[in-house]
Formats: sequence, C-alpha cells, structure tokens
Amino acid sequence: MILLLAGLQALPSGGVGSGEGRRRKSLASVLENHFPLMLPVSVTAVILRVIFELKLADIVINVTAGGPGGATDTVSSFIYREYRDRSNVGYGTMLAEFYLVIIIVFVTLLLTLVNRWMRRFT
Repeated sequence: MILLLAGLQALPSGGVGSGEGRRRKSLASVLENHFPLMLPVSVTAVILRVIFELKLADIVINVTAGGPGGATDTVSSFIYREYRDRSNVGYGTMLAEFYLVIIIVFVTLLLTLVNRWMRRFT
C-alpha cells in the first residue's frame, strides 16, 4: 500500500493528459490518465504481494504447525514438512523446484501482459 501511495505522490501535480483543461474527475479520466502512469508501480506491488503470500510457510508452521491433519497447510509449509520432518529429500526438492517453475511462469506471463498493454495504450 505504501508503494502505491508513493507512486501516486510521484505523479505530476498539474493535470495529466486530455482532462487537464476541464479538470474532470470522472472514473474515465482516472483510467485514461493516471492508471497508465501507475501501472509499473502497481505491477511491482502485485508481484511483491504474490511473493510474500507464496512464502507463507513460517506463519503457518509457527502458529498451527499444519493444523489437525494438515488442514491449514500451505504449499510452502507442505514442502517444508515433506523435506524436513518426513526426511523425504528427493520429493521435497522436486516439489520446491516445480513450485519455483510455476511462480516464474506466472510472473513472466504477468509481465508480458502488462508490457503488451503498455505498448498498446502508450
């Protein structure tokens, strides 16, 4: 949230683009003028939030230890328990590498879509 607020503060204080003369404050004005300028900051914030949410294992392990029968396991905590507690090193390593590949594919797709959108509208 602080990253997005910093991005909003970095926007030019005068009018931006076509709504400058009329000072229109509609949603269309925000989408046309401010959203494209905020897109790089927004993408960075989304990628950081996704990374923080995907590494949620420490909270789950410390608070519930996986819960009753692993009911509150996340993918990261399952990989951790498989690798460390069950001593299944090969399977845990394979899960971690597959999880990493999924994350890389997701972030690459997100950045590709944002890049296409930015080239089309700017």
